[in-house]
Amino acid sequence: MGIIMIRCPATGRDVSTGIEVSDVDQLPRVRAKMRCTACGRIHNWSKDEAWLSDGAEEYRAAAVGA
Repeated sequence: MGIIMIRCPATGRDVSTGIEVSDVDQLPRVRAKMRCTACGRIHNWSKDEAWLSDGAEEYRAAAVGA
């Protein structure tokens, strides 16, 4: 399992979507929204822009606000 990551268009930082899956290919081809932990803005993203982070403990903590 891995955390789905995207790149913040405002800061260029990698950010967690807070979604954990086995493979990004499992996601449907839809646009999703999330509040970015890097800049605080709302970003739209799709699986074409996302990737899985291996060993994403730091991102799991950020996603839940720990």
